[in-house]
Amino acid sequence: MVTSSSSQPEPLIRTTAADAESIVSAIVSAVTEVNDAKPATPLYEAINPDALESLFQHSSPKVSFEYIGYRVTIHPDRTISVADVEA
Repeated sequence: MVTSSSSQPEPLIRTTAADAESIVSAIVSAVTEVNDAKPATPLYEAINPDALESLFQHSSPKVSFEYIGYRVTIHPDRTISVADVEA
């Protein structure tokens, strides 16, 4: 789901995926750091990881979605922010 909301909650973490690192791996790492544990719910229950990887290989969109109580946003520069949905 692509969003353009300007009222995003303040991120708990903001990190940039390395060029060699997949977007999916970077998302899971960021959420694990914020959550203090690897998520029990697989990422594919929130978003299609293969489609997300493909999207970022071919373009630079801004994508935002909810995952285990967090708002995950991937910015065009491959920066990933994770914020509480409740905030």
